[in-house]
Amino acid sequence: MAGVKLKNIAEECGVSISTVSRILNGISGKKPGDETSARVFAAAQRLGFISRAERIPLMLSQAARHEAPCAIGCILTSEHETFISPFFSRLLAHIQNEIAVYDGTLQYRFAVANMRDPGFSRFLTADRLDSAIILGRTARDNIEMLKKSIPHIVYAGVNQTGCGIDEVVCDGCEGARTAVAYLASLGHTEIGYIGPTQQTNQVANEHRYEGFTAGLAQAGLSLNTAFVADTILTTAAGYESARMLAGAKTRPTAVFCANDTVALGAMRAFSDAGIRIPADLSIVGFDNIEMASFVKPALTTISVPTDTLAHFAVNILIDNIEHKRSIPVTVQVPFELVVRESCCPIHR
Repeated sequence: MAGVKLKNIAEECGVSISTVSRILNGISGKKPGDETSARVFAAAQRLGFISRAERIPLMLSQAARHEAPCAIGCILTSEHETFISPFFSRLLAHIQNEIAVYDGTLQYRFAVANMRDPGFSRFLTADRLDSAIILGRTARDNIEMLKKSIPHIVYAGVNQTGCGIDEVVCDGCEGARTAVAYLASLGHTEIGYIGPTQQTNQVANEHRYEGFTAGLAQAGLSLNTAFVADTILTTAAGYESARMLAGAKTRPTAVFCANDTVALGAMRAFSDAGIRIPADLSIVGFDNIEMASFVKPALTTISVPTDTLAHFAVNILIDNIEHKRSIPVTVQVPFELVVRESCCPIHR
C-alpha cells in the first residue's frame, strides 16, 4: 500500500505512533512475542509497510536481543566506605528501585560488589558485566581498569571523575562552597574543615576541599591550615579530628564537614569537650542522611538527592546499552542547603 505511515499502523492497532516506532525499531523494551508487538508487526505487514521477508528477520533480531539477560553491576570503589554507609545504602536502594522499573521489559541480572573485597577480580571475570554503575571515590587507575573490563559504565555521586565516562553528579565542590558562604553570612571568619584534602589519598573524584577553599576566597577569608583536619569519611575519624581541633590553643568558630557521618562524630567530640553547638561552634555537614534531622541539635547540611542520582544513572545506563553511544554525557543534579539547628550567628 503506497504512502503507508506509522500513523496508519498506530490507528489500526489502537496504540500511539511512538509505540509503533519503538516496536519496529526494536527499542520498546517489549518482547517480540508479546501481544502488542505481534499486532504492530502484523498490521505493518498487512498494510504493506514491511514485507513478510522483512518482518521475520526483524522479529528474530529482537528476540535475540531479549534471550540473554543483561548483567548490570553496582560497584562501590571507595577504600574506606561500605554499603553500610547511610549515603551509599540509600543510593543503592534507589538504584535497585529504578532498575526494578524495567522488570518484565528487560531481562537482567543485578549484582552488587565492593571493589576492595578479596574476590572482586574473580567477580569481575566470572560475571562478565555488560554494564555497571560505580559509586564512591577512587583512583583514576581503578576507573580506567573498570572501563577496560565493562562495556558501559556510569558514575553517580558528588564529585566528577573527569575520566571520559557517563556521569550523574551533584556538585560536591559547589556544595562545599555554598556551605562556607552560609557560615560566612552568619559572621564566621574562622572556619575549619574536617574531611579528605587529597594530601594523603589521591583520588580522581574528590573536590569538596577545593570548594571549601574557594568558598573562603570568595568570602574574602584566609585559610588557616591549623583548622583543617585531613581525614577519611567515617564517624570515628570525624570524632578524632574534632577532638584534636577542640584541644588546640585556638579553634574555629565554625566547621564544614565533608559528609554527615563525619559531622555526627565531630558533634559528639565537641560536646564531650564542653563545646556547645551552635552557641560556641557552628557546624555544617554534607549529604543529608536520615540521622541528620534526628540528632540534637539537628544538623544543617547540604542535601544530595540520591533518588534523582539513581534515576538518571539507571536511565543513562539503559540508554547506553540500547544505543551504544560513543560520546559520554554528564548530568548535573541540584543540591540544597538545609538549614536546621547546628548553626547560629557569631557572637562577638
